[in-house]
This record gives sequence, C-alpha cells and structure tokens, in this order.
Amino acid sequence: MKEQWLEYGYAHFAKVGPEHLSINQIGKEIGASRSSFYHHFGDLEFFIDELLAIHWEICREFDKSGKKHCKKLIPDLYRELAKHPVSMQFHIQLFHHRNRPNFNYLFLKSYESSAKSFALKLFAAHLDLNLAEKGLYNLWLALGEAWYSRLDPNDLSANTLECQGKEVLKAISFFMDSNLFRRLEN
Repeated sequence: MKEQWLEYGYAHFAKVGPEHLSINQIGKEIGASRSSFYHHFGDLEFFIDELLAIHWEICREFDKSGKKHCKKLIPDLYRELAKHPVSMQFHIQLFHHRNRPNFNYLFLKSYESSAKSFALKLFAAHLDLNLAEKGLYNLWLALGEAWYSRLDPNDLSANTLECQGKEVLKAISFFMDSNLFRRLEN
C-alpha cells in the first residue's frame, strides 16, 4: 500500500502541486483510508520528502538516459524530456514553488546534475561556445530559468519543448552579443 501512496502521490503532486496535494483524493484513488496514510508516513511533510526523494532518483536515471541517447541539444534533449511527462510536470511544480527551500534545492541540484552529466556539453556545442565552465553554466542556468517559466504542463510534447527551447536559445544568443554580457564576463 505504501508504494501505491507514493506512486499516486507523485502523479498528484505533478498535476496539482503541493498546495492542492490531497490525502483524501489520493486515498479515494487507491482505495485506502487516511489512517493508512498516517501509518505509512506520519504527516504530509514526510510524505512530500519521500516524493522529492523519488524525484531525485528519477532525475538521476534521466541523466544516465540523456548521456546515452542525447548527441545534440536539438532535437535530442527535447525528445528525451518528452518521454517523461509526469516527471516534467513534477519538475515544473518544483520550479513554480521555489520559495520553499527544499523544492528550490532539488530543482537546482537536479538541473546541475543534468548539466554536468551531459547537457552542458551539448549546449556549448550547439552555440559553439568557448567559455569558462562557470560562465557556461550561468548561461545554461539562465536558459533553463527562462525555458521553465514558459512551459505549459499540459503540453509537454517534444515539438513544444523544442520550440520553447529554440526561442530561449535565440534570446541567449542575442544576450551574448550584448555589451552587458561582455561586461559581466570580464
């Protein structure tokens, strides 16, 4: 029963976010009582921590898959991301609720993990960048922040993800040609 709580809880969090996470609703979906929930988790915060730990493991598996399957930023990364719509929705929830330190920490840690595993290399190759690692990562982070802010959790198709990515990459390229970027890099 604990696994069902976690499986349905993960999907529920991904769909409605932490503020609308309902023990009653999840219990109805799996045919379990509130007492079953409290037996397994004690309280909602512990349950959310368990969901965050699951998400971290999913992110680590994504990094392995991305490293294996992504040879180019476009279209490979977006195709790989589109294979994981529930995890993407969960990650979008983390992004939108970064005012909570645990959500922000996991969002940033998983984003950095993917960058180090494979994505930063693809990003640098795509834009033919020759920057120090810190500057390169800062650009990648700026790209990610802008990209996540544009995503619609109800449309996470590879095509949509790629179109959003291309728009942000264009803005990043424009920014890199600016005087401000040159001043910040010195």
